[in-house]
Amino acid sequence: MPPARDPRYRPYRFALWVVYFLAIALSIGTVVVSVVHHLSGPHRPEARGTLPTRVTMRVCVQELEALQKEQNERAWRLAGEVGGRDALASFDAWSRKWEQRVADLSDRCRLDASDPDPQGFGGRAELARARDAVLELHRAYRAQVNRFAVEGADLARAAAEALAAAQAAAAPQP
Repeated sequence: MPPARDPRYRPYRFALWVVYFLAIALSIGTVVVSVVHHLSGPHRPEARGTLPTRVTMRVCVQELEALQKEQNERAWRLAGEVGGRDALASFDAWSRKWEQRVADLSDRCRLDASDPDPQGFGGRAELARARDAVLELHRAYRAQVNRFAVEGADLARAAAEALAAAQAAAAPQP
């Protein structure tokens, strides 16, 4: 049978239990806040300035279309580069710059402005929905690239190296 606890130390034991549970609660809270912050994405400040005109909105649509086209071309180009050493890192760097350009477009075109459009042109809400759809596709591309980086990048690199060795072996000897 274990010895009885000394009643004089009871307040200290209680204080240590409180400190222990506070430390656990603080660490769990920090992890939860970090995950929520990471999943929520970057903060978009409220747009300020004049509202875009109809001509500006057409330019914004053209810029978003160009960004969408660039995104699709880059995703297809990645398939040809996937055996290279820095293919995934360069895609990640390009992806961050591309996301910043979409954020800049959102600021210039005031896609996140809450005030109504006094000119009555409309189009901002539709363009904001199009931007969100393009960003959703981008997140899907990045998820696939990240999944491939974890699961198959070594296989692709090994295949590219084996193919290079086979080409070197098949090359004419001087």
